[in-house]
Amino acid sequence: MYKLLIADDEAFERKTMRFILKKSFNNLDIVEDAKTGAEAIMLSEEYKPHIIIMDIKMPEKNGLEAQKSILKFLPNVKTIILTAYDNFSFAQSAIKLGVVDYILKPVRPDELKESLNKTIHLLKNEDTSINAFTDLSYDRDSIHEAIKFINKNFNRSITLELVSEHVHLTPHYFSRYFKNNTGVNFIEYLSKLRIKEAKRLLVSTSKSISRISLDIGYVDSAYFSKVFMKYEGVSPHKYRLSQKKPPLNLEIP
Repeated sequence: MYKLLIADDEAFERKTMRFILKKSFNNLDIVEDAKTGAEAIMLSEEYKPHIIIMDIKMPEKNGLEAQKSILKFLPNVKTIILTAYDNFSFAQSAIKLGVVDYILKPVRPDELKESLNKTIHLLKNEDTSINAFTDLSYDRDSIHEAIKFINKNFNRSITLELVSEHVHLTPHYFSRYFKNNTGVNFIEYLSKLRIKEAKRLLVSTSKSISRISLDIGYVDSAYFSKVFMKYEGVSPHKYRLSQKKPPLNLEIP
């Protein structure tokens, strides 16, 4: 999965490229868009993209100025420049700054896809041992952050999409990687966490089943009981009764 940043001050162009890329590539994680050259630098520091699609004409800093700054902390980034000008001197400047390709605006879908395929091929052919280690380290950190987020917010209306957005991964990629690293899928992990807390509340408090259901993130108490039965083999009510300590049987001498 390659992280990609789109930097363009025209909202329509950004939406068009995002639509084309999402439809054509399943190995791209498209991060937050940049609307200016300064934003492109800032978001590149935050997300560390593998690929940047950079408009040449943007406010604050132009595309080449932003590329020059980004190369200082992302020397291996693959940048595709968008330009409305087709001239040789521009191409020379772009090549000197490590730009892998440039596309004339307005962007044509076939040219964009061809350029991305070429760029992804370049990434795959680079030193895979170094790049794989970097990606794995990033993904491991993302999973740890996701688990921390779930553990803290399991009692809210939490979804796969919400968690994947929190760690800046696509839902599909996050779902697959989460299961590969934890051995369970997102729903199963969340359910087990909630049931564990429900068991504690059933034993240590006198709260009603409905109240406990709400406290652990289930709005529907009937659904909560169904999930509880699935994992524990008994209803919440029967579990509570089974955990009550019997009265002490003291013999009077």
